[in-house]
Amino acid sequence: MAHLQSKTHSQSKADKLRVLASQTADAALTAAPERQITVLNAAKQLQDVADGLERRAMKALEQPAVANIPPDATAEELYLSRRRQATRRASEVYLPSWSSMAKALPNTLLRSALFSVARSVQADNDNLLANESTCLVAGKEIATFKNVTLTLSGYSLCQFDRQVYCNCLDYYRDVPLCPEESLRHVRTTFYEFARRMQSEYSVKAHRAIRASVLRLSFAQIRIRYQRMNIEVPKLLSATFEDGEAADDFKGSDGLLLRVTTAVAELFGAGAWTAVDNEAVGYDGLRGWIASFYAGHARPQWLPVESLYRLSGYESNIRNFKASLTRALEKLKDPMTPLCSRVANYICSEDEKQIFVVRCAWVT
Repeated sequence: MAHLQSKTHSQSKADKLRVLASQTADAALTAAPERQITVLNAAKQLQDVADGLERRAMKALEQPAVANIPPDATAEELYLSRRRQATRRASEVYLPSWSSMAKALPNTLLRSALFSVARSVQADNDNLLANESTCLVAGKEIATFKNVTLTLSGYSLCQFDRQVYCNCLDYYRDVPLCPEESLRHVRTTFYEFARRMQSEYSVKAHRAIRASVLRLSFAQIRIRYQRMNIEVPKLLSATFEDGEAADDFKGSDGLLLRVTTAVAELFGAGAWTAVDNEAVGYDGLRGWIASFYAGHARPQWLPVESLYRLSGYESNIRNFKASLTRALEKLKDPMTPLCSRVANYICSEDEKQIFVVRCAWVT
C-alpha cells in the first residue's frame, strides 16, 4: 500500500509538472523569436523532472506487458484492461482496444527504421523479390532509440508494409489472438482488405497487398528492452486462396491471416499507439513522421541526426533536412487530421535539433 501511495503521489507531481511544461511550450510558440529557444529549454527542463519522477514511480510498481485478469472476469473488466494494454483472460489473449477510426502499432516499431522510408526498399511494392540481394537480411540491427535493440530477419520492410501490417492487426481489434500452437485464423478477401485500408481495389493493389503480406510473413524480430528479450518468430502468417490461374487475381480471392499471442508482448501499457486512419495511409517521410510523433505524449527537442537514422532515409543528411521540412509543412495542412496535424516546429540555431509541436498537444 505504501508503494502504491508513493507511486500515486509521484505521478500526481509528474502530471502537474507536465501541464506546466506544456503551458511553457505553448507560450514559446507566441514568444518573440529571440526568446523561443530559451522558453522551450525551460519547458524541456520541466519535462525532464517529470520524467524522472514517473520513472521512479513506475519502477516501484512494474507491470507485465500482457495484463492477466481472472478467468471469470466480466466483459467490462476485459474492456477496461484492454484500454491500456494487451490482456489475457483464461486462455485467450487480446490486443488493446482502439477506435475503428484508427489503427495501432507498438511504439518500438513506430520509433524505428523497421518500416523504412528508403526508396530502394519501397521501389517495387508488388514484387516480393525486388532488390533481393540487398533487401533480404538476417539478424540485421535496425536503428532505434538507445534504450531498445531491434533485429530483423527476413525482407527489408517499407512504409507500405507498415500500412498493411496495421490493417492485419486491425482484424484482431475485437477477437483474441491465435495461440502459438493453433492454426486458427481470420478470413477476409482482398477486396475487403483494400477497402479496410481505405483504398480502392484493383489488380495492382491486389498484387501490392499480396507481396507485402508475404514480406511480413517472412519477418522475424527480436527486441531487447528494459533487460528483457522479446521474440516474435513471425509478425504474421498468411494463406492465399487465389483463382485457378496463377495470375488471375480477383477481389473475391480469400486471404487467411494469423497473428499469434507472441505479438501481444509488444503492446504493454504505454507501449503502443493508435494512429488516425487517414494518417496511417500517408507514405514516405510524411507517413513515418506522423506515426513517429503520434507515439509521443508531449513535445521535446530531438536531434535531427536521430530522426535521420530512425527513418531509414538513404540520401545525405542535408537532403534529409529538406525532406523533413517538406514533410512537416504537409502535416501542418489544415486538412490533416487534428491528432496528426503539426501546429509548429522550431529548429535550434545550429540546425542540429528540432522541436515539433502537434496540435493534439496544444488543444
